[in-house]
Amino acid sequence: MPEEKKKYPIQHVVNWYYGNYCARKCFDNDERLSDHWEKLQLIVEKNKSLQITHHDFLTLFNNHFKICSLEDSFKRKMVSWKLMTVLQRTPEYDPNQIIIENGMLKTKTGFLPKPKLGCQTCRLFGIQ
Repeated sequence: MPEEKKKYPIQHVVNWYYGNYCARKCFDNDERLSDHWEKLQLIVEKNKSLQITHHDFLTLFNNHFKICSLEDSFKRKMVSWKLMTVLQRTPEYDPNQIIIENGMLKTKTGFLPKPKLGCQTCRLFGIQ
């Protein structure tokens, strides 16, 4: 029998979600981030004693909450730190136009533009 996943306080899981999903996709839109943070905090305030697994929160967020307006395939994707740094260097990045198709990030109209190279010093030290 599989081990039951640990449940965490709702504030902990909301902080995790915001940092790993919201902030890594909409890093260039402070207004949207602020709005979503406030809405997530309302959920916390109304459910202060709730203990929930990360998986259950993702299911709840993706299937029942109407906070995020991103394309569903992109909304559900966890963006790694490395991918976020690539997206930050992508010209004309717009999270509203990103979709996941066959496991690949694309725009609604085609492929993502190639990211700009980082600074010369960063490249020299292998920092992306």
